[in-house]
Amino acid sequence: MLSGKKRNAGKLGSNIISLKVIMMRRELWDGRAMKASPNGSDTNLSSKPNKKQRFQPCLASMTFNELHIECTAYLSRDEHHSLRMGERATGRVSLLAGLLFVSLLVGFSSAQTANVSLETSLNQPVGQTWYTPDQPMTMSTFFSNSGSATSFDNDPSCDIILNVYDSEGIQVHDGSDECRGLSRGIDLFAGETKEMNALSWDMKNEQGSWQPSGFYTVEAFHPSTGLNDSTTVRIQTPVVVPDELEYSVMMTHRTAETSGPMVSIINLNNPTTQSVDVSSAGPCSIEIEIGTTRSIGMACFAGVDLIMPGEQLFIGHILTDALSQENITISTPGGSYQYSFSPQESQAETSSVEAALSINWDGRELMEYTNGEALALSVDMVSSSEVAQTLQFTTTCKAELWILDDFGEVVFDSRAENPCQDIDLEMELSPNGPLNFALQQWGFFKADGCLVSPGKLTVIVELPQYGLSTSSQIQYADLIPNPCDSQSSLTFTPTITPEGETSLSLSSSFENTQEEHFLRMVNPCTYTLTFIDQNQDVAYQLQTLCDDYSGRKLLLPPGSQNAPFSTVSVAMVQEGMPLLLDGAYTLEIALESSPRAIQTLQFDWPMYSEQSPDEPIENSPVETFELMGTWNGLLTEQGTCWVLNTEGEQYLLSHARNAGQWQPTSEVEGIYIVHIESASPACQTFNAPSVAVLEVQLEQLPEVAEEDTATDAQMESPGEQTIPAPVVTAVSVVVTTSLLSLIFIVAASNESLRIPSTLAGLWFLGLLGKTHETTDGRYQRGRLMGYLTANPGCHFRALMAALDMSNGQITHHLRILENEENVWRKKDGRLVRFYPFTNQLHPNMIEEDLPVPPLSPDPNSLQGKILSLLDEDGQLGGFPTQAELAKRLEKSQQLISHHLRTLQKYGLVERRKMGVKNRYKLTREAIFLLETSVDFSRD
Repeated sequence: MLSGKKRNAGKLGSNIISLKVIMMRRELWDGRAMKASPNGSDTNLSSKPNKKQRFQPCLASMTFNELHIECTAYLSRDEHHSLRMGERATGRVSLLAGLLFVSLLVGFSSAQTANVSLETSLNQPVGQTWYTPDQPMTMSTFFSNSGSATSFDNDPSCDIILNVYDSEGIQVHDGSDECRGLSRGIDLFAGETKEMNALSWDMKNEQGSWQPSGFYTVEAFHPSTGLNDSTTVRIQTPVVVPDELEYSVMMTHRTAETSGPMVSIINLNNPTTQSVDVSSAGPCSIEIEIGTTRSIGMACFAGVDLIMPGEQLFIGHILTDALSQENITISTPGGSYQYSFSPQESQAETSSVEAALSINWDGRELMEYTNGEALALSVDMVSSSEVAQTLQFTTTCKAELWILDDFGEVVFDSRAENPCQDIDLEMELSPNGPLNFALQQWGFFKADGCLVSPGKLTVIVELPQYGLSTSSQIQYADLIPNPCDSQSSLTFTPTITPEGETSLSLSSSFENTQEEHFLRMVNPCTYTLTFIDQNQDVAYQLQTLCDDYSGRKLLLPPGSQNAPFSTVSVAMVQEGMPLLLDGAYTLEIALESSPRAIQTLQFDWPMYSEQSPDEPIENSPVETFELMGTWNGLLTEQGTCWVLNTEGEQYLLSHARNAGQWQPTSEVEGIYIVHIESASPACQTFNAPSVAVLEVQLEQLPEVAEEDTATDAQMESPGEQTIPAPVVTAVSVVVTTSLLSLIFIVAASNESLRIPSTLAGLWFLGLLGKTHETTDGRYQRGRLMGYLTANPGCHFRALMAALDMSNGQITHHLRILENEENVWRKKDGRLVRFYPFTNQLHPNMIEEDLPVPPLSPDPNSLQGKILSLLDEDGQLGGFPTQAELAKRLEKSQQLISHHLRTLQKYGLVERRKMGVKNRYKLTREAIFLLETSVDFSRD
């Protein structure tokens, strides 16, 4: 008798097949046992069966009772009629193959009841939530069977492997390299959990370098069955901070007293004269340890790739509660920089409450503000108790707001604006909802009346009586230079040199003659270049050295030459077309800093025809001449435009940088040495030649000519005194300029403030009031009504441009139409839109149903292509940068910048700060245009 061994029927099979073949010397013929003769000869040889007949009785006797199969055959002893070796092997192989096939089917059937899963368990780092080389990640693995008993294959050379993927789904570690393709069975009983091999990751790539810090997906994978289990982890790998850079920590309080919360400002400084590139350092986040609690804070380099010479980069801040005395340690990953300090002991006396504070931004998502906006927020007090709590307030300063700039200086304090008063107030803090406290609004003005400098601002909100505080950061961007900033000690010297036949090379240097000074940039583009032809017309304007960030501050040491900005190449031929025609030009180079520094150079284009490529361009002599007259100040949206009135002609003042401390005034007349110059921003809208004052020859009070009093006396009533006209003009200009200048800074960029400010100014000057109605007034209001009927929703500035009216004219006529209830207004962000008052258009309409005026740029132009790209990205939630648009449209950044500014001017595109880059999106008007225009297709 031959008995077969037990075999594995498959990965999840658990059945046993027993094959028992009994071989006897007697063979089975037609169901009977044939006996052999005594002499060994076989009988009935003529009826010898074939193989099929021989195995039929065997197959017929198969039973599947517990899959136990028994087959018996009697074979002849006679060597002439016994099975030869070849015959015996072939039959057995066929039988075993059939039985094996049946056993596989049974195995697959039983596998349906098995339920095997792969489970993992991660070790937890001590005192932190991320893994480091000191506390690496390890993973325990288990097989768990919640079904019936089962078995499956396994490769013992690797068992379970570890795969790692980065945040973009790219595999950075492959554990299958350890597998050698072996096979061994694993049996699991019902309900059994079997521990397998432990996995670990050294956080390095194939080259042995550290993987970048960040989030990764780690997967335990069993190759033989395909079972897996994954989870997301965060790692911090060592980052080497360049030796040229220095971190600094500055601790500050709200006042000189050490009561209340403490704010620690973290800065990164580059004290060298060379730029430092940190783009290759990879992702890096500051590690913060307060007592025994560790957390990951701000980015090590604030998202900036290039730290410029003398730059002080604001990294972030740490807010410490008033009663906290725990030691604070900040460090970079790997510990290349580490700094520890302890808060000063606070003198504050506070009450206890189980609650926390949360700043309520009133639905605002982008924490970026610009000139003309106000910071309006509130604070929610959220209870962490399950029962109601009673709050006792003894002063009116329940919730307070104070703000720090990126130098750590307090630029706003609500307590200074509204001193505290004693009260006795009781409030209840419910566990079901927050308790909201209103905070004072802030218009980004400091106590001295000056605007804050652009950059990062730290907002701190606190409830002093209960020792609660919270903080956040906002970005303030101001594209208009701050008039309070001074650069009188700085000398800005630009230099241009030709680069072949189609480009210019621009470099600049600074000399600081006094104490150290921080140069503050207000625009992501460093330079604005304006080419002015001989007719004093702007031939071309572009911005260059862009992709910076607003608010960058550079330290210029005293008594030294500094060149913080790299040399930039300016392409003078774009799209195969030269920017300038051949001729003589004045190049105005404006440094987009606060205040704005402007220098002019005279040159001929093309430059390569007369200068060698390496020869710098010298300033050409400027023709000067003499003017005599009086000054008059005109208030515009960009500031005060000073006009010099001479005999029958007017000249606009460009600047007076070479005239020392002299400033124009309307109280005197004088003689001035001037030269032709480009217009200042405040005078851009006037069509008159602009001059720069080089020298003041003489200034004196204007002489008042004596009138013929006898003739005048007949025209004047008795007792009426004649006031000399020049004196009246001087007084009016001085008073007007002084008052309107105070409100201009706030009202210039906000139509909702500009319109009432204009009304107040016109009323003060006597231009509004009780006037007689004129035919021209009715005609102008008729034009205004007709235009609004055809273009409902047109905003204030667009009405001025379309109807060619001045600010005062259109304000006057709109006021009359509003009083007569012929038109009404709707505030839309920083704009004010006007609508005719009809049955279909009235103030009670839903805002979404209000129309906006149609616009019609050419869709095939570059501006139309920019709008189409912004529309496509906007529908997908993307907002491209200027550089991304230039790359996709295959145009230069200078050309794209020019068209983006034009689209912004017409209200089709708006720029938003996202991170450290400026991104662009369509305005509501542009979306309306694309949805209604048949020329634009929106797939």
